[in-house]
Amino acid sequence: MRNASLVVAGSVTLAAALTVSLLALSPAFAQRAVYERNVVLTEQPESDGTPVPRTADGRADLSGVWNKAIHQNTALPVEPLPFTPEGLKAFNDVANIIDPTARCILPGVPRVNNSPYPMQIMQMPDRVVFVYEYMHNFRLIYTDGRGHREHWEPSLMGDSIGRWDGDTLVIDTVNLTDRTRLDDHGNVHSDALHVIERWRRISANELWYEATIDDPKFYTEPWTTGYVIPLAPAGWEIMEYACTDNNKDMYDGHLQPGSLSGSGRDGTALATPPIPRQ
Repeated sequence: MRNASLVVAGSVTLAAALTVSLLALSPAFAQRAVYERNVVLTEQPESDGTPVPRTADGRADLSGVWNKAIHQNTALPVEPLPFTPEGLKAFNDVANIIDPTARCILPGVPRVNNSPYPMQIMQMPDRVVFVYEYMHNFRLIYTDGRGHREHWEPSLMGDSIGRWDGDTLVIDTVNLTDRTRLDDHGNVHSDALHVIERWRRISANELWYEATIDDPKFYTEPWTTGYVIPLAPAGWEIMEYACTDNNKDMYDGHLQPGSLSGSGRDGTALATPPIPRQ
């Protein structure tokens, strides 16, 4: 069982072990591989070479506890983003709005996957269940061929359905509200957001996660980025998380507008460097 006081230490230990195993390969590959496992990318990197676990029916198995990391700016490798005038205004308005997760509002899709703390995936023949420690959240993704719901009110996590494309789980999400952001950097979306996620197990120790952002109100064309998610150390379990418990910043009025990454806005399509907080 994971001890809360050892979460950071466990993450560091896992990262160190992965680095050592990669350094056993050629120096050039090792240097690139270590870098690629800690950044947002536009293409899937090479795997570490370990065999992909499979289910009884031969499909790649996504199951496990995964130690997802915070990627503050998921648009970094494709900036500047192709904003519409409305999208550019919303991107710059971030400077005047408190991040919704600071008020314990669910992070939405795809931000739930670049928020802190581990998640667990449970893969079944007709569905895949995602359990997130962050905000004690979950997603139930059916893969039995059903379509989107005919009557589904827009929600923070949207209406998601899944399908398998070979060994890749493809999740299609619509009916999202405009109350969430895409990441801590303050990249934004409208209520027209359509997200296509691709989950692929690329080795015994790694998932490749990719999200395509299709939002015609805010962007003139879709854009896609992704990152590697490492397997958590053996014995880790999802722990209790209560966002509102002892949230003194919210209770005492200390929340400040802007992005959680601290980046500023100057009216352009690129954020300015983090500014000092009061």
